[in-house]
Amino acid sequence: MSEAGLPMGFYEKQLYIPFRDCDASGRVSLRSWLSYLAELAGDQYEQRDLGRDQLLSQNQVFLVSSFSLHFLRHPRAYETLTASTWEKGLDAVFFRRNYDFYDQSGLCAAEASSLWLLCDPVRHRILRPSALGHEVPDIDRPIDCPFPEKIQPFSGGEELGRHTVRYSDLDVNLHIYCANYGSIIMDYLPGDVREKPFERFTLNYVKEATLGETISLKGLKDNSSYTVTGTHENGGLCFAARMSF
Repeated sequence: MSEAGLPMGFYEKQLYIPFRDCDASGRVSLRSWLSYLAELAGDQYEQRDLGRDQLLSQNQVFLVSSFSLHFLRHPRAYETLTASTWEKGLDAVFFRRNYDFYDQSGLCAAEASSLWLLCDPVRHRILRPSALGHEVPDIDRPIDCPFPEKIQPFSGGEELGRHTVRYSDLDVNLHIYCANYGSIIMDYLPGDVREKPFERFTLNYVKEATLGETISLKGLKDNSSYTVTGTHENGGLCFAARMSF
């Protein structure tokens, strides 16, 4: 059992939403949501003595492969949510992790799922989960948010623009911080798409981008969703995202 009698692999905290975490719509920004997911996972691994410094001492690091979010409603500034995350076992080389966010009335506002990879921090080679040397719990706490699907590139669509990676996009790993993709996506969306509160969002991280690189963004709209891809100058895929309304 972990602290406060919670099972190993489960973590819970009170999450206060400050004004700065919301966008022009008044809703929590996509960047903030992705940041919450990444930080909650990091907090829980720290609790298990598997934080960044410990992993680096073992020449290992966790990298997120994909996030998926399901909104039952969109929280706003000054709310306090009970945020929970828990490990959900393995799928081949992927570490599976789920989340939920409950408001003070006891209602679920959002759920999320994610897939992570254990990697060599220098060569970025994917490591087998057994290299971690720790048990990976599989906690049974159902949510209505399947693990992220792989989003396929598309032909056609519309050109959204080109984003050159800036210093402020980077994290300590010297590539775009995972949550900053949320800002990039929202900045380049067509206005009519940006203004809609989406119900579901999935983001696949494919190949990191570093300072000075230029990413070309394209979008494709159908009846109920909008898909965005970002490609490197060499044509390789950087990321793919889909939001459903």
